[in-house]
Amino acid sequence: MDRRAGVWGSGREARSAGLATLVGAIALGLGAATLPLTLSAVLVIGALAATLALLAPIWALYLLVLSVPVQEVWLLPGGLTVTQAALLLAAASLALHLFAFPEQPLIPGPLFLPLGGFVWTLALSAVFTPFSLAEGLRETARWFTVLLVYVLALRALGGVGRREVRREPWFTPAFGRAMEDEPGPGPRRGQPWRVWGLLVCLLAAPAVTGALGLVQFALGLGPESFGIGGGRVRAYGTIGQPNSFAGYMNQAWPLAVGLALFALVGLRQGAPRRPALLTLAFASVAALLTGGALIASFSRGGWIGAMAGMLALLGAAFALLPADLRRLVRRLLVAVAGPGVVLLALGGGGLLPDAVEQRAISLVRNLRLFDVRGVAVTPENFAVVERMAHLQAGWNMFRSRPLLGVGPGNYTIAYERTPAPDAPPFSVRPWYASRGHAHNYYLHIAAEAGLVGLAAYLLLIGAVMAQVVRAARAARGWLWSGVAVGGAGVVVAVAAHNLFENLHVLNMGLQLGAIWAVLHTCEVSLPSDPP
Repeated sequence: MDRRAGVWGSGREARSAGLATLVGAIALGLGAATLPLTLSAVLVIGALAATLALLAPIWALYLLVLSVPVQEVWLLPGGLTVTQAALLLAAASLALHLFAFPEQPLIPGPLFLPLGGFVWTLALSAVFTPFSLAEGLRETARWFTVLLVYVLALRALGGVGRREVRREPWFTPAFGRAMEDEPGPGPRRGQPWRVWGLLVCLLAAPAVTGALGLVQFALGLGPESFGIGGGRVRAYGTIGQPNSFAGYMNQAWPLAVGLALFALVGLRQGAPRRPALLTLAFASVAALLTGGALIASFSRGGWIGAMAGMLALLGAAFALLPADLRRLVRRLLVAVAGPGVVLLALGGGGLLPDAVEQRAISLVRNLRLFDVRGVAVTPENFAVVERMAHLQAGWNMFRSRPLLGVGPGNYTIAYERTPAPDAPPFSVRPWYASRGHAHNYYLHIAAEAGLVGLAAYLLLIGAVMAQVVRAARAARGWLWSGVAVGGAGVVVAVAAHNLFENLHVLNMGLQLGAIWAVLHTCEVSLPSDPP
């Protein structure tokens, strides 16, 4: 079979497939015309998405990333969420292309083993849980979808390992142009739209829900429990909870800032103006929306994660900037650092709104550890005491089953279950109702999967950090430099934010898995920007 012919072969087979597709589209249109308008729209859009996803895995990847903020907004027939339907399409698309192109092996990438190892430890803990096996397997399946999107993204973007790049001499810069249309698993300059399209999706979905969060904040549209005074509420977008919403924003704004920053660098160095200007405009808008929404979420953990992400972003950017710009940045930092430290020491100097200032001051209380038993609960300390109660419950679960934990997804079940007569409860009374997690993912995974799961998760985070370093070292040109710098900010922001929340919920791991794959693509891509 001609490898350039696509999934459907060549010659007569391709013409037959095209005719069958046309006939099917006409039949679908006639059938949809007889149905109610809403159902017709769902049918037509779903059929178009399914066709694109099955024809090329990249479209399934785009759909997955875009589905995250709307997964609970619309339910499809059969009770499926948009994200669940997109996952089924993605799995089918990947399987179809592996079957259609057996000469192109699936190259897993450097994170496959640590990510797959973590999924395996979750499955092991789920099998031996004394609580709900179904919940354990469901949580394991959620992490398996992260592995799926990582592998799918590498396949769709053409990512390979360094060993394959060294083995194939035609990957060198001198032959990059000549091999634009060469099929195969390696990075290709002839299909830059795949990378651009994924970057647009990774920023557009959070930016749109970030804009919704800003509207909620400005107009006070939300539950009374999200109120912060002055008729305003904490932004939560379509995610449902301000803290999880802030985590989603932390997965986007660093990438937007990195791309905008190095688009400016590219323009300064004489890069083609049109792609650089478009990137600068789009990334700047996305950065303003997601960054502003993060602030409007009033998530203390989100703010700490953002500060850590900003430090990582600045460090990576400083290493990749040209020498003259590094000197300029050094002077600016010295000029800003002094007044900034003084302002913080004075508690904001009265320049910050009262709500923001009080929220910032309360960060210190969230970092203090204490025993909640016997603490008098007041409206002022309620949130801090409740958070500490869940931390202590997680610690109690870990102590009871230190090797494999209570089982993935079983935190709430273990928290709320009545203990045996001779066993102490996991929860700290009177905090009877669980909030779903231990308010610290590292402790949470230790409680649910024990030392085995915690070690596997830390190994995964270490491998991701190593991937960030390799991508930054290999980045060439303004686009890949922006990806590497932004990816560093995302990875560190999420790792720091996870000290206060569980960000591996609501399928937000699909966004992370795609970013991890883009970082590997950055590492192995040809040392020049797409045109």
